[in-house]
Amino acid sequence: MKETTKDKLNLLWLIAMVIFTPAAGALLNYYVFEFRSVLLLLMWTAVLLIPYVLFHKKWLYATAACLLFVDGFVNLFHWVVLKCPLNASSIFVFLNTNFNEATEFMTIKTTPWLLLFVPYVALFVVTLKRIPPLAFKSKGEIIVWSVLWLSVAIFFTDNIVNKRFLRLAVPDVERAVVSFAQESKEYNRLKIRDLFQLDADVATEDSTLVVVVVGESCNRNHMSLYGYGRETTPRLQARNDILVFDNVVSANSNTLYSVMNFLTSNNMEQHQPLDSCIHIFDVLHSTPYRSYWISNQSPIGLWENGVTNLVQHADVKRFVNVTSNSSMESTQIASFDQRLFEPLQSAIHDSTKHKVVFVHLLGCHTQYDKRYPSEFALFKERGDKRTRVTNAYDNAVYYNDFVVDSLFSMLSRYSSSHRKVRVSAIYFSDHGENVYDEGDYCGHNYSDRIPHANVEIPFILWLSPSQKEHLAAHHFPVESRLHTPYMLDDLFHTIIDLSDITTPCFDKTRSFVNRDFDSTRRRILEDGNEYIR
Repeated sequence: MKETTKDKLNLLWLIAMVIFTPAAGALLNYYVFEFRSVLLLLMWTAVLLIPYVLFHKKWLYATAACLLFVDGFVNLFHWVVLKCPLNASSIFVFLNTNFNEATEFMTIKTTPWLLLFVPYVALFVVTLKRIPPLAFKSKGEIIVWSVLWLSVAIFFTDNIVNKRFLRLAVPDVERAVVSFAQESKEYNRLKIRDLFQLDADVATEDSTLVVVVVGESCNRNHMSLYGYGRETTPRLQARNDILVFDNVVSANSNTLYSVMNFLTSNNMEQHQPLDSCIHIFDVLHSTPYRSYWISNQSPIGLWENGVTNLVQHADVKRFVNVTSNSSMESTQIASFDQRLFEPLQSAIHDSTKHKVVFVHLLGCHTQYDKRYPSEFALFKERGDKRTRVTNAYDNAVYYNDFVVDSLFSMLSRYSSSHRKVRVSAIYFSDHGENVYDEGDYCGHNYSDRIPHANVEIPFILWLSPSQKEHLAAHHFPVESRLHTPYMLDDLFHTIIDLSDITTPCFDKTRSFVNRDFDSTRRRILEDGNEYIR
Protein backbone atom coordinates (compact mmCIF):
# COMPACT_ATOMS: atom_id res chain seq x y z
CA MET A 1 0.00 0.00 0.00
CA LYS A 2 2.89 2.35 0.83
CA GLU A 3 4.52 1.68 -2.51
CA THR A 4 1.26 2.26 -4.37
CA THR A 5 0.73 5.62 -2.68
CA LYS A 6 4.30 6.65 -3.50
CA ASP A 7 3.85 5.66 -7.13
CA LYS A 8 0.65 7.68 -7.42
CA LEU A 9 2.44 10.71 -6.05
CA ASN A 10 4.68 10.55 -9.13
CA LEU A 11 1.89 12.43 -10.89
CA LEU A 12 3.11 15.49 -8.99
CA TRP A 13 6.27 15.53 -11.12
CA LEU A 14 4.15 15.97 -14.25
CA ILE A 15 2.07 18.67 -12.56
CA ALA A 16 5.24 20.45 -11.42
CA MET A 17 6.56 20.43 -15.00
CA VAL A 18 3.25 21.76 -16.36
CA ILE A 19 3.01 24.68 -13.93
CA PHE A 20 6.75 25.50 -14.13
CA THR A 21 6.42 27.75 -17.20
CA PRO A 22 3.49 29.89 -15.98
CA ALA A 23 5.19 30.14 -12.56
CA ALA A 24 8.34 31.36 -14.30
CA GLY A 25 6.18 33.82 -16.26
CA ALA A 26 4.75 35.21 -13.03
CA LEU A 27 8.30 35.66 -11.74
CA LEU A 28 9.55 37.31 -14.94
CA ASN A 29 6.64 39.69 -15.50
CA TYR A 30 3.80 39.48 -13.01
CA TYR A 31 1.99 42.40 -14.71
CA VAL A 32 1.09 40.28 -17.76
CA PHE A 33 0.82 36.91 -16.00
CA GLU A 34 -2.65 35.32 -15.87
CA PHE A 35 -3.44 32.74 -13.20
CA ARG A 36 -6.11 31.28 -15.47
CA SER A 37 -3.29 30.04 -17.74
CA VAL A 38 -2.25 27.64 -14.94
CA LEU A 39 -5.78 26.28 -14.59
CA LEU A 40 -6.09 25.94 -18.36
CA LEU A 41 -2.87 23.89 -18.59
CA LEU A 42 -4.01 21.64 -15.75
CA MET A 43 -7.34 21.03 -17.51
CA TRP A 44 -5.56 20.05 -20.74
CA THR A 45 -3.23 17.81 -18.72
CA ALA A 46 -6.29 15.95 -17.42
CA VAL A 47 -7.59 15.58 -21.00
CA LEU A 48 -4.25 14.27 -22.33
CA LEU A 49 -4.11 11.68 -19.56
CA ILE A 50 -7.45 10.08 -20.54
CA PRO A 51 -5.88 7.58 -23.05
CA TYR A 52 -3.34 6.46 -20.44
CA VAL A 53 -6.02 6.02 -17.77
CA LEU A 54 -8.13 3.93 -20.15
CA PHE A 55 -5.42 1.71 -21.67
CA HIS A 56 -2.57 1.79 -19.08
CA LYS A 57 0.17 1.98 -21.72
CA LYS A 58 3.27 3.83 -20.52
CA TRP A 59 3.97 5.21 -23.97
CA LEU A 60 0.64 7.04 -23.83
CA TYR A 61 1.74 8.75 -20.61
CA ALA A 62 5.14 9.56 -22.16
CA THR A 63 3.40 11.01 -25.23
CA ALA A 64 1.23 13.28 -23.07
CA ALA A 65 4.29 14.37 -21.08
CA CYS A 66 6.24 15.14 -24.28
CA LEU A 67 3.40 17.24 -25.71
CA LEU A 68 3.14 19.22 -22.48
CA PHE A 69 6.93 19.61 -22.32
CA VAL A 70 7.17 21.01 -25.84
CA ASP A 71 4.31 23.42 -25.15
CA GLY A 72 5.98 24.63 -21.97
CA PHE A 73 9.44 24.79 -23.57
CA VAL A 74 8.28 27.07 -26.38
CA ASN A 75 6.35 29.32 -24.02
CA LEU A 76 9.17 29.41 -21.45
CA PHE A 77 11.56 30.59 -24.15
CA HIS A 78 9.17 33.38 -25.10
CA TRP A 79 8.68 34.37 -21.46
CA VAL A 80 12.44 34.51 -20.86
CA VAL A 81 13.25 36.48 -24.01
CA LEU A 82 10.20 38.76 -24.39
CA LYS A 83 8.62 38.64 -20.92
CA CYS A 84 5.21 37.50 -22.19
CA PRO A 85 3.54 34.32 -23.50
CA LEU A 86 3.78 33.33 -27.14
CA ASN A 87 1.50 35.14 -29.62
CA ALA A 88 0.82 35.10 -33.35
CA SER A 89 2.95 38.20 -33.97
CA SER A 90 6.02 36.42 -32.61
CA ILE A 91 5.44 33.49 -34.96
CA PHE A 92 5.35 35.88 -37.93
CA VAL A 93 8.76 37.19 -36.92
CA PHE A 94 10.20 33.78 -36.04
CA LEU A 95 9.31 32.21 -39.38
CA ASN A 96 11.00 35.09 -41.14
CA THR A 97 14.25 34.81 -39.19
CA ASN A 98 17.41 33.12 -40.43
CA PHE A 99 20.17 31.66 -38.24
CA ASN A 100 22.33 34.79 -38.27
CA GLU A 101 19.41 36.98 -37.27
CA ALA A 102 18.46 34.58 -34.49
CA THR A 103 22.04 34.70 -33.19
CA GLU A 104 22.05 38.50 -33.21
CA PHE A 105 18.65 38.61 -31.53
CA MET A 106 19.73 36.27 -28.76
CA THR A 107 22.85 38.37 -28.25
CA ILE A 108 20.56 41.32 -27.54
CA LYS A 109 18.26 39.29 -25.31
CA THR A 110 20.87 37.18 -23.45
CA THR A 111 19.87 36.95 -19.81
CA PRO A 112 20.67 34.80 -16.76
CA TRP A 113 17.00 33.80 -16.78
CA LEU A 114 17.88 31.32 -19.56
CA LEU A 115 19.14 29.11 -16.71
CA LEU A 116 15.46 28.39 -15.97
CA PHE A 117 15.66 25.76 -18.70
CA VAL A 118 17.94 23.60 -16.53
CA PRO A 119 15.36 22.75 -13.84
CA TYR A 120 12.62 22.57 -16.46
CA VAL A 121 14.44 19.91 -18.50
CA ALA A 122 15.34 18.11 -15.27
CA LEU A 123 11.65 17.96 -14.33
CA PHE A 124 10.87 16.48 -17.74
CA VAL A 125 13.47 13.74 -17.34
CA VAL A 126 12.14 12.80 -13.89
CA THR A 127 8.56 12.85 -15.23
CA LEU A 128 9.43 10.25 -17.87
CA LYS A 129 11.21 8.04 -15.35
CA ARG A 130 8.52 8.11 -12.65
CA ILE A 131 5.25 7.17 -14.26
CA PRO A 132 2.26 6.91 -11.91
CA PRO A 133 -0.06 3.89 -12.25
CA LEU A 134 -3.35 5.90 -12.35
CA ALA A 135 -5.34 2.68 -12.04
CA PHE A 136 -8.30 3.94 -10.05
CA LYS A 137 -9.72 1.21 -7.81
CA SER A 138 -11.31 3.12 -4.94
CA LYS A 139 -14.66 4.90 -5.30
CA GLY A 140 -13.09 8.12 -4.01
CA GLU A 141 -10.51 8.20 -6.81
CA ILE A 142 -13.12 7.43 -9.44
CA ILE A 143 -15.42 10.17 -8.15
CA VAL A 144 -12.64 12.79 -7.98
CA TRP A 145 -11.40 12.14 -11.52
CA SER A 146 -14.92 11.86 -12.91
CA VAL A 147 -15.85 15.23 -11.43
CA LEU A 148 -12.63 16.70 -12.83
CA TRP A 149 -13.28 15.44 -16.37
CA LEU A 150 -16.93 16.44 -16.20
CA SER A 151 -15.97 19.98 -15.12
CA VAL A 152 -13.50 20.23 -18.00
CA ALA A 153 -16.14 18.97 -20.45
CA ILE A 154 -18.66 21.55 -19.21
CA PHE A 155 -16.07 24.34 -19.46
CA PHE A 156 -15.08 23.36 -23.01
CA THR A 157 -18.71 22.93 -24.12
CA ASP A 158 -19.69 26.34 -22.75
CA ASN A 159 -16.87 28.04 -24.66
CA ILE A 160 -17.66 26.17 -27.86
CA VAL A 161 -21.35 27.10 -27.68
CA ASN A 162 -20.49 30.75 -27.02
CA LYS A 163 -17.87 30.78 -29.81
CA ARG A 164 -14.95 31.67 -27.56
CA PHE A 165 -13.13 28.34 -27.40
CA LEU A 166 -9.98 29.60 -29.13
CA ARG A 167 -9.84 32.75 -27.03
CA LEU A 168 -10.57 31.28 -23.60
CA ALA A 169 -10.06 27.50 -23.67
CA VAL A 170 -6.87 26.98 -25.68
CA PRO A 171 -3.37 27.34 -24.15
CA ASP A 172 -1.10 30.21 -25.26
CA VAL A 173 1.09 28.30 -27.72
CA GLU A 174 -1.72 26.52 -29.52
CA ARG A 175 -3.85 29.68 -29.62
CA ALA A 176 -0.92 31.58 -31.15
CA VAL A 177 -0.41 28.90 -33.83
CA VAL A 178 -4.10 28.84 -34.79
CA SER A 179 -4.29 32.65 -34.85
CA PHE A 180 -1.17 32.79 -37.01
CA ALA A 181 -2.68 30.31 -39.48
CA GLN A 182 -5.92 32.31 -39.69
CA GLU A 183 -4.11 35.63 -40.18
CA SER A 184 -1.72 34.17 -42.78
CA LYS A 185 -4.71 33.00 -44.78
CA GLU A 186 -6.20 36.49 -44.66
CA TYR A 187 -2.92 38.14 -45.76
CA ASN A 188 -2.56 35.69 -48.65
CA ARG A 189 -6.06 36.64 -49.86
CA LEU A 190 -4.99 40.26 -49.62
CA LYS A 191 -2.08 39.54 -51.96
CA ILE A 192 -4.37 38.71 -54.88
CA ARG A 193 -7.00 41.35 -54.11
CA ASP A 194 -7.79 43.83 -56.91
CA LEU A 195 -8.61 47.50 -56.41
CA PHE A 196 -12.24 48.37 -55.74
CA GLN A 197 -13.76 51.03 -57.95
CA LEU A 198 -15.74 53.37 -55.69
CA ASP A 199 -18.09 56.27 -56.09
CA ALA A 200 -15.59 58.99 -55.19
CA ASP A 201 -14.42 62.36 -56.43
CA VAL A 202 -12.40 65.41 -55.40
CA ALA A 203 -14.59 68.26 -54.14
CA THR A 204 -12.13 71.07 -54.83
CA GLU A 205 -10.45 72.71 -57.79
CA ASP A 206 -7.44 73.64 -55.66
CA SER A 207 -4.22 71.69 -56.00
CA THR A 208 -3.78 69.51 -52.91
CA LEU A 209 -0.88 67.65 -51.34
CA VAL A 210 -1.33 65.42 -48.28
CA VAL A 211 1.77 63.88 -46.69
CA VAL A 212 1.28 61.14 -44.11
CA VAL A 213 4.46 60.43 -42.15
CA VAL A 214 4.14 57.08 -40.41
CA GLY A 215 6.58 56.86 -37.53
CA GLU A 216 7.65 53.67 -35.78
CA SER A 217 7.71 52.67 -32.10
CA CYS A 218 7.79 56.24 -30.82
CA ASN A 219 6.52 56.78 -27.28
CA ARG A 220 5.53 60.44 -26.93
CA ASN A 221 6.48 60.29 -23.25
CA HIS A 222 10.12 60.17 -24.37
CA MET A 223 9.75 63.41 -26.36
CA SER A 224 10.56 66.69 -24.62
CA LEU A 225 7.88 68.18 -26.92
CA TYR A 226 5.45 66.33 -24.65
CA GLY A 227 7.20 67.15 -21.38
CA TYR A 228 9.94 64.50 -21.16
CA GLY A 229 12.80 65.58 -18.92
CA ARG A 230 15.53 65.03 -21.51
CA GLU A 231 15.89 67.40 -24.47
CA THR A 232 15.06 64.82 -27.16
CA THR A 233 13.01 66.99 -29.58
CA PRO A 234 14.61 70.48 -29.66
CA ARG A 235 13.93 71.06 -33.36
CA LEU A 236 10.19 70.36 -33.22
CA GLN A 237 9.93 72.44 -30.04
CA ALA A 238 11.49 75.38 -31.87
CA ARG A 239 8.85 75.31 -34.60
CA ASN A 240 5.88 77.68 -34.40
CA ASP A 241 4.04 76.22 -37.41
CA ILE A 242 2.93 72.84 -36.04
CA LEU A 243 -0.05 71.68 -34.01
CA VAL A 244 0.84 69.15 -31.31
CA PHE A 245 -1.98 66.88 -30.14
CA ASP A 246 -1.49 65.26 -26.74
CA ASN A 247 -4.43 62.88 -26.40
CA VAL A 248 -3.99 60.53 -29.37
CA VAL A 249 -3.48 56.79 -28.97
CA SER A 250 -2.95 53.84 -31.25
CA ALA A 251 -5.49 51.04 -30.93
CA ASN A 252 -2.77 48.48 -31.60
CA SER A 253 0.59 47.59 -30.14
CA ASN A 254 2.40 46.52 -33.32
CA THR A 255 2.99 47.82 -36.83
CA LEU A 256 1.08 45.21 -38.79
CA TYR A 257 -2.28 45.54 -37.06
CA SER A 258 -1.96 49.30 -36.67
CA VAL A 259 -1.32 49.90 -40.38
CA MET A 260 -4.06 47.46 -41.35
CA ASN A 261 -6.49 49.54 -39.32
CA PHE A 262 -5.57 53.12 -40.21
CA LEU A 263 -5.23 52.45 -43.95
CA THR A 264 -8.60 50.74 -44.23
CA SER A 265 -12.23 51.33 -43.29
CA ASN A 266 -11.80 48.82 -40.46
CA ASN A 267 -11.86 50.02 -36.88
CA MET A 268 -12.02 48.48 -33.42
CA GLU A 269 -15.84 48.42 -33.46
CA GLN A 270 -16.21 46.84 -36.89
CA HIS A 271 -13.79 44.54 -38.64
CA GLN A 272 -14.12 43.01 -42.08
CA PRO A 273 -11.68 40.64 -43.81
CA LEU A 274 -8.83 42.64 -45.33
CA ASP A 275 -9.68 41.52 -48.84
CA SER A 276 -13.28 42.78 -48.60
CA CYS A 277 -13.00 46.03 -46.59
CA ILE A 278 -12.25 49.36 -48.31
CA HIS A 279 -8.62 50.46 -48.49
CA ILE A 280 -7.40 54.04 -48.72
CA PHE A 281 -5.87 53.19 -52.11
CA ASP A 282 -9.30 52.12 -53.39
CA VAL A 283 -10.53 55.61 -52.51
CA LEU A 284 -7.54 57.42 -54.00
CA HIS A 285 -7.54 55.32 -57.16
CA SER A 286 -11.21 56.19 -57.72
CA THR A 287 -10.32 59.90 -57.89
CA PRO A 288 -7.76 62.01 -59.80
CA TYR A 289 -5.33 61.57 -56.86
CA ARG A 290 -1.88 60.09 -57.39
CA SER A 291 -0.66 58.01 -54.45
CA TYR A 292 2.87 57.29 -53.23
CA TRP A 293 4.28 54.84 -50.69
CA ILE A 294 7.86 55.69 -49.73
CA SER A 295 9.33 53.41 -47.09
CA ASN A 296 12.50 52.74 -45.11
CA GLN A 297 11.01 49.47 -43.86
CA SER A 298 11.75 46.24 -45.65
CA PRO A 299 9.16 44.95 -48.14
CA ILE A 300 10.45 41.41 -47.57
CA GLY A 301 9.17 38.75 -45.22
CA LEU A 302 5.92 37.54 -43.68
CA TRP A 303 5.73 40.41 -41.20
CA GLU A 304 6.09 43.18 -43.76
CA ASN A 305 4.20 41.34 -46.49
CA GLY A 306 0.91 42.21 -44.82
CA VAL A 307 1.73 45.90 -45.21
CA THR A 308 3.40 45.42 -48.60
CA ASN A 309 0.35 43.58 -49.92
CA LEU A 310 -1.89 46.38 -48.67
CA VAL A 311 0.14 49.16 -50.30
CA GLN A 312 0.79 47.29 -53.56
CA HIS A 313 -1.87 49.43 -55.26
CA ALA A 314 -0.16 52.74 -54.57
CA ASP A 315 0.62 54.42 -57.90
CA VAL A 316 4.28 54.86 -56.97
CA LYS A 317 6.14 52.60 -54.54
CA ARG A 318 9.68 53.24 -53.35
CA PHE A 319 11.41 51.01 -50.79
CA VAL A 320 14.86 52.34 -49.92
CA ASN A 321 15.75 49.58 -47.43
CA VAL A 322 16.22 46.51 -49.65
CA THR A 323 19.69 45.33 -48.62
CA SER A 324 18.36 42.64 -46.27
CA ASN A 325 17.07 39.16 -46.97
CA SER A 326 14.22 39.36 -44.49
CA SER A 327 12.26 41.81 -42.42
CA MET A 328 13.92 41.20 -39.07
CA GLU A 329 17.37 41.41 -40.65
CA SER A 330 16.48 44.87 -41.96
CA THR A 331 16.14 46.15 -38.40
CA GLN A 332 19.73 45.07 -37.71
CA ILE A 333 20.99 47.26 -40.55
CA ALA A 334 21.63 50.97 -40.12
CA SER A 335 19.32 52.33 -42.81
CA PHE A 336 18.78 55.88 -41.57
CA ASP A 337 15.50 57.63 -42.29
CA GLN A 338 17.19 60.58 -44.00
CA ARG A 339 17.41 58.28 -47.02
CA LEU A 340 13.73 59.13 -47.52
CA PHE A 341 14.39 62.84 -48.11
CA GLU A 342 15.25 62.51 -51.81
CA PRO A 343 12.27 60.32 -52.85
CA LEU A 344 9.90 62.57 -50.89
CA GLN A 345 11.36 65.62 -52.60
CA SER A 346 10.68 64.00 -55.98
CA ALA A 347 7.13 63.07 -55.00
CA ILE A 348 6.04 66.49 -53.78
CA HIS A 349 7.45 68.19 -56.89
CA ASP A 350 5.51 65.85 -59.16
CA SER A 351 3.31 68.05 -61.35
CA THR A 352 0.16 66.00 -60.59
CA LYS A 353 -2.57 68.28 -59.23
CA HIS A 354 -3.69 66.02 -56.37
CA LYS A 355 -1.23 63.84 -54.43
CA VAL A 356 -1.18 61.77 -51.23
CA VAL A 357 2.29 60.70 -50.14
CA PHE A 358 2.88 58.12 -47.40
CA VAL A 359 6.32 58.12 -45.81
CA HIS A 360 7.07 55.07 -43.64
CA LEU A 361 9.96 55.61 -41.22
CA LEU A 362 12.06 53.09 -39.33
CA GLY A 363 11.84 55.62 -36.52
CA CYS A 364 12.64 54.16 -33.11
CA HIS A 365 12.34 50.50 -34.07
CA THR A 366 14.49 48.04 -32.18
CA GLN A 367 17.47 47.71 -32.41
CA TYR A 368 17.56 51.30 -31.09
CA ASP A 369 21.28 51.92 -31.51
CA LYS A 370 20.92 51.18 -35.25
CA ARG A 371 18.37 53.95 -35.72
CA TYR A 372 20.67 56.99 -35.63
CA PRO A 373 24.08 58.11 -36.97
CA SER A 374 26.90 58.46 -34.44
CA GLU A 375 26.64 62.26 -34.44
CA PHE A 376 23.17 61.94 -32.90
CA ALA A 377 24.40 59.90 -29.93
CA LEU A 378 23.53 62.72 -27.53
CA PHE A 379 23.12 60.54 -24.43
CA LYS A 380 26.26 58.53 -23.73
CA GLU A 381 26.12 57.73 -20.04
CA ARG A 382 27.42 54.27 -19.20
CA GLY A 383 25.70 52.07 -16.68
CA ASP A 384 23.51 49.00 -16.39
CA LYS A 385 21.49 47.54 -19.26
CA ARG A 386 18.47 49.69 -18.44
CA THR A 387 20.54 52.88 -18.68
CA ARG A 388 22.21 51.84 -21.94
CA VAL A 389 18.94 50.84 -23.60
CA THR A 390 17.15 54.01 -22.47
CA ASN A 391 20.02 56.15 -23.78
CA ALA A 392 19.91 54.38 -27.15
CA TYR A 393 16.14 54.83 -27.38
CA ASP A 394 16.32 58.52 -26.47
CA ASN A 395 19.04 59.00 -29.08
CA ALA A 396 16.71 57.40 -31.64
CA VAL A 397 13.98 59.86 -30.59
CA TYR A 398 16.52 62.70 -30.90
CA TYR A 399 17.38 61.62 -34.47
CA ASN A 400 13.69 61.14 -35.26
CA ASP A 401 13.20 64.77 -34.22
CA PHE A 402 15.74 65.77 -36.89
CA VAL A 403 14.02 63.64 -39.54
CA VAL A 404 10.48 64.85 -38.88
CA ASP A 405 11.59 68.47 -38.56
CA SER A 406 13.45 68.16 -41.88
CA LEU A 407 10.34 66.75 -43.58
CA PHE A 408 8.21 69.63 -42.30
CA SER A 409 10.86 72.13 -43.45
CA MET A 410 10.89 70.53 -46.87
CA LEU A 411 7.13 71.02 -47.13
CA SER A 412 7.40 74.57 -45.83
CA ARG A 413 9.87 75.46 -48.58
CA TYR A 414 7.66 73.78 -51.17
CA SER A 415 4.62 75.68 -49.90
CA SER A 416 6.49 79.00 -50.09
CA SER A 417 7.07 78.48 -53.80
CA HIS A 418 3.66 76.89 -54.47
CA ARG A 419 1.34 79.14 -52.51
CA LYS A 420 -1.84 78.00 -54.22
CA VAL A 421 -1.27 74.35 -53.32
CA ARG A 422 -3.08 73.34 -50.15
CA VAL A 423 -0.58 71.21 -48.22
CA SER A 424 -1.29 69.08 -45.16
CA ALA A 425 1.18 66.87 -43.32
CA ILE A 426 0.55 64.52 -40.41
CA TYR A 427 3.25 62.85 -38.34
CA PHE A 428 2.36 60.08 -35.90
CA SER A 429 3.74 56.78 -34.73
CA ASP A 430 2.09 53.46 -35.55
CA HIS A 431 2.38 52.51 -31.87
CA GLY A 432 4.48 53.40 -28.84
CA GLU A 433 7.26 51.58 -27.01
CA ASN A 434 7.61 50.63 -23.37
CA VAL A 435 11.17 51.56 -22.46
CA TYR A 436 11.05 50.65 -18.77
CA ASP A 437 8.15 53.10 -18.41
CA GLU A 438 5.80 50.46 -17.02
CA GLY A 439 7.38 47.36 -15.51
CA ASP A 440 10.99 46.29 -15.75
CA TYR A 441 11.08 45.44 -19.44
CA CYS A 442 11.45 47.00 -22.87
CA GLY A 443 9.51 46.61 -26.13
CA HIS A 444 5.90 46.78 -27.28
CA ASN A 445 4.89 43.23 -26.47
CA TYR A 446 2.27 42.56 -23.83
CA SER A 447 0.06 39.75 -22.58
CA ASP A 448 -3.12 40.72 -20.78
CA ARG A 449 -3.33 44.51 -20.72
CA ILE A 450 -1.52 46.94 -23.03
CA PRO A 451 0.75 49.35 -21.12
CA HIS A 452 -0.06 53.00 -21.86
CA ALA A 453 3.51 53.40 -23.14
CA ASN A 454 2.68 51.01 -26.00
CA VAL A 455 -0.16 53.16 -27.36
CA GLU A 456 0.52 56.78 -26.33
CA ILE A 457 1.85 58.22 -29.56
CA PRO A 458 2.85 61.62 -30.93
CA PHE A 459 0.42 63.20 -33.37
CA ILE A 460 1.53 66.41 -35.10
CA LEU A 461 -0.15 68.39 -37.88
CA TRP A 462 1.57 70.82 -40.24
CA LEU A 463 -0.59 72.97 -42.54
CA SER A 464 0.33 75.41 -45.28
CA PRO A 465 -1.21 78.91 -45.01
CA SER A 466 -3.69 78.13 -47.78
CA GLN A 467 -4.80 74.91 -46.08
CA LYS A 468 -5.20 76.69 -42.73
CA GLU A 469 -7.46 79.25 -44.41
CA HIS A 470 -9.48 76.51 -46.07
CA LEU A 471 -10.00 74.56 -42.85
CA ALA A 472 -10.93 77.71 -40.95
CA ALA A 473 -13.48 78.66 -43.61
CA HIS A 474 -15.00 75.23 -44.28
CA HIS A 475 -14.48 73.29 -41.09
CA PHE A 476 -13.40 74.87 -37.81
CA PRO A 477 -10.17 76.04 -36.13
CA VAL A 478 -8.37 72.68 -35.84
CA GLU A 479 -6.14 74.02 -33.07
CA SER A 480 -9.14 73.66 -30.77
CA ARG A 481 -8.56 69.90 -30.88
CA LEU A 482 -5.11 69.87 -29.23
CA HIS A 483 -6.42 67.95 -26.19
CA THR A 484 -9.32 66.10 -27.84
CA PRO A 485 -9.37 62.27 -27.50
CA TYR A 486 -8.62 60.49 -30.78
CA MET A 487 -7.63 56.97 -31.81
CA LEU A 488 -5.50 56.14 -34.81
CA ASP A 489 -7.80 53.53 -36.35
CA ASP A 490 -9.94 56.46 -37.62
CA LEU A 491 -7.10 57.98 -39.64
CA PHE A 492 -8.63 56.56 -42.84
CA HIS A 493 -11.44 59.13 -42.58
CA THR A 494 -9.12 61.99 -41.61
CA ILE A 495 -6.98 61.41 -44.71
CA ILE A 496 -10.08 61.45 -46.91
CA ASP A 497 -11.23 64.68 -45.26
CA LEU A 498 -7.88 66.45 -45.65
CA SER A 499 -7.86 65.36 -49.31
CA ASP A 500 -11.34 66.89 -49.91
CA ILE A 501 -12.67 63.61 -51.28
CA THR A 502 -16.38 62.91 -51.34
CA THR A 503 -17.35 59.24 -51.08
CA PRO A 504 -20.09 57.25 -49.30
CA CYS A 505 -17.48 55.36 -47.23
CA PHE A 506 -16.37 58.61 -45.55
CA ASP A 507 -17.69 59.10 -42.01
CA LYS A 508 -17.31 62.71 -40.87
CA THR A 509 -17.83 61.73 -37.22
CA ARG A 510 -14.53 59.81 -37.43
CA SER A 511 -12.46 62.59 -39.02
CA PHE A 512 -10.30 64.47 -36.54
CA VAL A 513 -10.33 67.63 -38.67
CA ASN A 514 -14.11 67.75 -39.12
CA ARG A 515 -16.43 69.87 -36.99
CA ASP A 516 -18.75 66.84 -36.65
CA PHE A 517 -16.04 64.58 -35.19
CA ASP A 518 -17.36 62.42 -32.35
CA SER A 519 -14.98 62.97 -29.42
CA THR A 520 -17.15 60.85 -27.09
CA ARG A 521 -16.17 57.57 -28.73
CA ARG A 522 -14.88 55.02 -26.23
CA ARG A 523 -11.31 54.10 -27.07
CA ILE A 524 -11.26 50.30 -26.81
CA LEU A 525 -7.78 48.95 -27.54
CA GLU A 526 -6.88 45.62 -29.12
CA ASP A 527 -6.66 43.99 -25.67
CA GLY A 528 -10.38 44.67 -25.21
CA ASN A 529 -9.80 47.27 -22.48
CA GLU A 530 -10.77 50.94 -22.68
CA TYR A 531 -7.95 53.46 -22.70
CA ILE A 532 -8.43 55.78 -19.74
CA ARG A 533 -5.99 58.65 -19.60
